[in-house]
Amino acid sequence: MAILCHGDGGEFTVADLTCRSHREVELCVLHHRSTPTSGIVPMQWKVHKLPTPPDMKIDPSLWTTDAIFPLDGCLCWVDYYQGLLLVDVLLANNIWHRSSGAAPLHPALRSRRYYIDADAPDPFRHVSVTDAVIVKLVCIFTKHSSLSNFTIITWSFDIRKGTWIKDSGNTVEDAEFFGMFDAARSRMLPRVRPSFPVVSLADPDVVCFMLEEVLEDHCVYWMIEVNMRNKKLQSSAPYMREEEEEGYIYITLESLAGSFMVTTLSPATSYRI
Repeated sequence: MAILCHGDGGEFTVADLTCRSHREVELCVLHHRSTPTSGIVPMQWKVHKLPTPPDMKIDPSLWTTDAIFPLDGCLCWVDYYQGLLLVDVLLANNIWHRSSGAAPLHPALRSRRYYIDADAPDPFRHVSVTDAVIVKLVCIFTKHSSLSNFTIITWSFDIRKGTWIKDSGNTVEDAEFFGMFDAARSRMLPRVRPSFPVVSLADPDVVCFMLEEVLEDHCVYWMIEVNMRNKKLQSSAPYMREEEEEGYIYITLESLAGSFMVTTLSPATSYRI
């Protein structure tokens, strides 16, 4: 389910897309208009059945929604392994987008879904929209079921043509990826396959990844920012979950308190910080 804001009076539209068969999709919409003089805003859900174009090349019966975002005045539903569905939810008949209602992925990207978890995002594919309204798809491909052999490729969506274009010069192999660590002298970063890519809002060539190092009794996480075109590690920082961060702060305060007691208080003092 998604919300599309429009107009200058606080209008918005709530929409939900359900794919029930390969012949049609079901769209439920609720329009919220500006408040009339009577103070009563009539709202009602409407259900529209949209027949799929014969040349759509996307099977709605196999569809899984990974992301939803506004694009060119429409709402865009994304399946990381099939493509995009763009619907103009503001029109009375809720038609497909005028030029790219259905945009299937390039055949090289179409594969079965390896990671299936309804409550968690896909760790190896992600679609992002930048501030310049550039739609980017980042894919992390693994070779021979190895955790250290991989290739990262980015694609851009051309809304005018309704096609995906592979970004020239933005492909990074595993050796090249780890070479960025060496060039930046970041020896603490683990040499593991990255996951959960997110494209920068400001720079479409910059992608943020998570690194997970599995140790004997716990895992260590890092967030890194990589320029895919310049092949450069721009930043890195350790990542901690909220509960870990609270524990870290508690331990740090306790250690600081102990040090303070030892170095500043007299032996006869029994204060506790």
